[in-house]
Amino acid sequence: MIEIRRLIPEDLPQLFKMHTVVYNGRRDFSKETEKKEDSLEHPAHWSWGAFDNGKLLSGMIEIDFLMRFDGKNVKMSGIGGVGTLPEARKGGLVRQIFEKFLCDAYEKGVVFSNLTPFSHDFYRTFGYEIACSRNELSIPSHNLGEIKPQGQFIQIFPGDDTSGLQEVHAAYISDLNHGICRDYWPDNRAWKRFTQSDPYATGIFLYLWKDEAGKARSYIKYQDIPEDGNHVMSVTELAFIDRAGLYGALGIIGGLSVQFETFRWLMPTFIDPLDFSGEAWDMEQHIKPRDMTRVIHVQKALELMRIPASEGSYVIKTEDAHIPANSGKYLVRFGPEGSQVSPTQKDADICCDIRVLSQLITGYRTLENAVRSRQAGLELYGNRETLNRVFTLRPQHVTEYF
Repeated sequence: MIEIRRLIPEDLPQLFKMHTVVYNGRRDFSKETEKKEDSLEHPAHWSWGAFDNGKLLSGMIEIDFLMRFDGKNVKMSGIGGVGTLPEARKGGLVRQIFEKFLCDAYEKGVVFSNLTPFSHDFYRTFGYEIACSRNELSIPSHNLGEIKPQGQFIQIFPGDDTSGLQEVHAAYISDLNHGICRDYWPDNRAWKRFTQSDPYATGIFLYLWKDEAGKARSYIKYQDIPEDGNHVMSVTELAFIDRAGLYGALGIIGGLSVQFETFRWLMPTFIDPLDFSGEAWDMEQHIKPRDMTRVIHVQKALELMRIPASEGSYVIKTEDAHIPANSGKYLVRFGPEGSQVSPTQKDADICCDIRVLSQLITGYRTLENAVRSRQAGLELYGNRETLNRVFTLRPQHVTEYF
């Protein structure tokens, strides 16, 4: 009989072996002695597994995050490491894990769950929907030479003070939906992981930028990627507190154009890269619909969602096949005192499934945009003016890779 449960430390070797199989990894487990706990690794209880007589057949990692949502901190479960051994595939084990996880997350007060899918359609079956696209920019590095370096760049090495990075990051994500609070994990663990790469061994470089007054305003982390005999400066993270910070960080690129032929950045879509250079013909842009999200607790999300400046109310009906407690109709009243959300029997102004609701609540798309979607799951009955003021576009960017 299949047992679905969280892992304990003794289960981790099975999880690591499963990952080497499903992700085409290589690791010589025969040479490993008893594994000591690594303070930078995720604890065992963050993982779920499907076991048959003690053998792990399928598993996933549920990472405990604190996420920014409309200017507030909310609990978010980040999903990664999903996989099943070849001999156990097509048996619905991942589905069983998700059914257990989703209800557990709801009971714990988690508001959202995010993931990067191998297949968008596969995760739509669990209520996830695209809610964060990235804009992959490629441009000849010398084109950015117009942005002149100013201020001071400070290279950050493993073990260095991270307070300047933290200050920039906190400001960067303050009004950014899906931004992850890195001070949430204890013992500065998130920043230790972020800064752990030795640049001389990995080709990963991290620089903090300070303005002429000595204030930290941005940082840039990039990797040297050999490609077709050339070198690409591939930015993995660029965070800034304002316009000066953005262009301050970009000021490092012109001086590196001798080393790197191409500058590449998987950047947030709320920035227009056409502002970076006067010559736009050499730019290449590709929208990458990477990340998916899911509302775990509908009532909490509606209560915390940003509201219009004026007073109003609406009734929303939603359907959630995996978390029955979410299904039903909610009366949402909003005004100067905030939002009040309660179950109701009143007629609905809008009805949407959990996937559409996840996009609307997080501000990935407007109501008018969602109405034109090929995907089913949205019906409007009335109160259109109020709903248009409620479900607005907001800046999006999933700031972690997991």
